[in-house]
Amino acid sequence: MNAREQLIEQVLVLRCQIGDREALAELIGRYEKPMRYFVSRLLEDSEKTEDMLQDIWLAVVRKICTLKKADAFSMWLYRIARNRVYKELRSKRQFTELDEKIEAANSGADSVFSVEDAARVHRCLERLRSEHKEVLLLRFLEQMPYEQISQIIGCKVGTVRSRIYYAKRALKREMEE
Repeated sequence: MNAREQLIEQVLVLRCQIGDREALAELIGRYEKPMRYFVSRLLEDSEKTEDMLQDIWLAVVRKICTLKKADAFSMWLYRIARNRVYKELRSKRQFTELDEKIEAANSGADSVFSVEDAARVHRCLERLRSEHKEVLLLRFLEQMPYEQISQIIGCKVGTVRSRIYYAKRALKREMEE
């Protein structure tokens, strides 16, 4: 997102905080597709996705006044979405905790996938564990830096690097099969 878009988003957030419904509608419009994709990939249940999105946006409406930095909206929104999805998964016992202390060595430069591989990558993403999917989605589709991802998922930057490393390995295995 360029500087102009970031400034517009910050103004929209500030307008939402004073109760402007049009600004809220515009923010929802900006994040509707990326959030739907993020949530649907983590939930693996298209029927639950719509309900979950409504729950997420309701939480945003209720808590937007507590957001102290308007420029942190994106991270804040993804954190809410992640927490809601994992709460749902935990209730179904589909969630396995990762050891937050595991850190991998620096894996070097991030790989870039070609356009031709996109459909295959999306199919393979569906077969990954949710903690692998989320870091890959945030890093490569949302193009978030490691620091933002660490704030969203609530762990250290080294753990994010580790998860991305192992997620890329798992994705590679899935693509080779």
